[in-house]
Amino acid sequence: MASPPSNPVSTLPSGTTLLTVSPAQAFALLDRYRGADGTCIDTARMYADGASEEIIGEYLAQRGCRGQVVLSTKGGFPPAGDMHRSRIRPDALRSDLENSLRALRTDYADVYFLHRDDPSFPVEQLMPFLDGLVRAGVVRFPGASNWTAARIDEANRFAAENGLTPFSISQIQWSLAESTPAMWNDDTIVCMDGTQARFYRDASMPVMAFTPLTRGFFDKLAAVPPGRTLPEELRVFATPRNRERLRRLQEICRNRGATTAQVCHAYITSGSPSGIAVMGAKTLRHLEDSLAGADLVLTEQELAALRADDTTEMERNISHAGLS
Repeated sequence: MASPPSNPVSTLPSGTTLLTVSPAQAFALLDRYRGADGTCIDTARMYADGASEEIIGEYLAQRGCRGQVVLSTKGGFPPAGDMHRSRIRPDALRSDLENSLRALRTDYADVYFLHRDDPSFPVEQLMPFLDGLVRAGVVRFPGASNWTAARIDEANRFAAENGLTPFSISQIQWSLAESTPAMWNDDTIVCMDGTQARFYRDASMPVMAFTPLTRGFFDKLAAVPPGRTLPEELRVFATPRNRERLRRLQEICRNRGATTAQVCHAYITSGSPSGIAVMGAKTLRHLEDSLAGADLVLTEQELAALRADDTTEMERNISHAGLS
C-alpha cells in the first residue's frame, strides 16, 4: 500500500458528483486542481452510477499519482427510487467498497463514508464491521455522511468503550445559505444547524460540506432583475434571512475584493467547527475562481456578521467588521 499524503484532506477537496463533463475535461480539471497543490478527491459509488469512480480510477492510473492524493468515496446509498430502503448493512457496504476499489484501481480508500444512516441498525453491529475494514487495510478512516450528531456520538462512544475505530470525519450539507432537508426535498440528508455545530466543536471533528454554494444560490439571487423570480429549484432558499445574508455577503466581497464563491467557501473553512468545502467546479473558470480564494480567511467579526440573525446584533457585527 502506498503511503498517503501527510495532509489528510485539502481545505477545498475536488468533488466529482455529476461528472457531466467529458473524460478529457475531467482530466484537465483534476490536473489543474493537483497543480495547485490540491490533495483530496471526493467521490461515491452512486455518483453517475459508478462512472465517477471509473474516470477517477483511469486518471489515477494514467498519472501514477494514487500515493499523492487522499481519496474518499462512499457506499451504502439507498437503491434508486426508494431513499428509505436502507443499505447500511455489512454485506451491502462490503460489496460497494469492493466495487469502488475495483473502479478506482486502488486497494484502499483513505476515507470511506457511509452515505446515509439507518438509525434502526445498531452501532453495536456496525462499528465492529468498520473496524474490521480498517484492520484489513482497505479503509484508513471511516466517515459518516448524512448522519446526525446524535448517531455519530452514539457510534463513537461505543467504539471508544470497545477499542474500535471511530468515525473521524463527517460530511453533511453546509453552506452560508441556511437550509433544511425540506428545502432540498430530501429528508434523508442532514444540514448544519446549531445542534450539529455544537457537537462538531466539542468533538473536534472536521466536517466536509457538500453543496457549499447551494447550487449558486447567492449569485443567481443577485442576478434576478426586479419583478423576476428565481428558478423553481432555488426559490425555496430565498427566505428573508438568506436575502439578508446576501447583502452582508456582498459587503464582504466588496471589502475583500473577493468573489461570492470565495467568501462562501471561506465561510466554511475559516471558523469553528473545522470545515472543508467540497468544490463542485465543472469548468476551469469556476475552478480557477475557487482556487484563487483558497487562502482566504475570514475574521471572527466577518463570520459573526454573516451568521448574525438578530437585527441589532447583525448591524453591530457589520459595523465592527467595517462593512457599513
